[in-house]
Amino acid sequence: MYKIHLGSGNILVSPNDQYLCIVPKANPAAQQTGCLPFEGDRMLAVVLSKAMLPADDTKITDPTILSQL
Repeated sequence: MYKIHLGSGNILVSPNDQYLCIVPKANPAAQQTGCLPFEGDRMLAVVLSKAMLPADDTKITDPTILSQL
């Protein structure tokens, strides 16, 4: 089970609340898909983006993230 701290945006993995380190990949060439309803709210953007990744954790292929799970 995963928990996301709404104040910090950190992901914690149960049962020991182990911190899951996920760093966004910087890609300045990435095309923007449009205006998001929460644009300008950086923490909400972090929380939502981090919630999407573990929501389908069977598709995670990054070895750094997998080694933490």
